[in-house]
Amino acid sequence: MKRFSNNWKRQLHKVQKIHLKVANQRKDFLHKASYRLAKVHSMICVEDLNIRNMVKNKRLAKSINDAGWGTFRQMLHYKSEKCGGVFIVVSPQYTTQDCSSCGNRVRKSLSIRTHICKSCGTILDRDLNAAMNIKHAGLATIEPVST
Repeated sequence: MKRFSNNWKRQLHKVQKIHLKVANQRKDFLHKASYRLAKVHSMICVEDLNIRNMVKNKRLAKSINDAGWGTFRQMLHYKSEKCGGVFIVVSPQYTTQDCSSCGNRVRKSLSIRTHICKSCGTILDRDLNAAMNIKHAGLATIEPVST
């Protein structure tokens, strides 16, 4: 096809329509997932990840942008507040390396997917360990209620 010909314009319109559909499907999924989480949980804790720096990694950039982490976090924030929940942002430092049971720091590379603590013997999936650490850090930011 020659550029700017009628056939080219027709094909351009088809491609734009497909891209719009995919974008709408992604946005719909993010809305539904964030609403479901905000409705079920009264407190949501997330890491304060610097997505802009993470996208600089050429191997991960497409996956990170595809998932829409920033958009999902914004949706979670306003939907949790709308549903009466609490949205807490936690520092991401050492969340995957600290043991969620004893607090001991276990250094590991990104390729290691299992957390094994030599101090207390805890064996967990790396992501589950990080989630538990994020939860503990989020709970620590809430002031305890005195009785």
